[in-house]
Amino acid sequence: MKKHNYIVILVGVCGSGKRSVGEKVAQRLEIPFFDAEKLPLSKALPEGQLPQDVDLEKWLMSIKEIILAESAKKGCVISCSVLKKEHRLLIADQVEHELDWVFMNGSYEHVVQRAEQTENHDRPAAMIKSDFEALEIPKRALTIDIASPEPENIDTILKYLARKYG
Repeated sequence: MKKHNYIVILVGVCGSGKRSVGEKVAQRLEIPFFDAEKLPLSKALPEGQLPQDVDLEKWLMSIKEIILAESAKKGCVISCSVLKKEHRLLIADQVEHELDWVFMNGSYEHVVQRAEQTENHDRPAAMIKSDFEALEIPKRALTIDIASPEPENIDTILKYLARKYG
């Protein structure tokens, strides 16, 4: 299927499965995967907090730098909790490469249930509420229902890319 330098960005609240789905989509496309929550700036943050002010802008710029670098290579898949429209616009600003946003959509109850079932989850279920409060649902994104089986969601993303880019 690989004919294009895809830049796929999976967004959604913590616990929505964007990392797991993103890793598998990247593997199928044979391109690198990046978890923006694991970028150096994110590691220094207290658990359950998003970067603030200047740190937030640096974090968003580090995501943008990955996009710019990887779009000139093979492309990439990125998972990140970019929950606000203004942050997504900042990432996309002056990026000439097509960005494919994928929104991992699910109910609060479903995400909390998933988080409680995941041993290595980095945020406690109680912190997920703040993600939902901050979330501004993307209007120009492929929306994936996280209640669907993961293999189905991966196939949906791959079929979307195949239709869009031929």
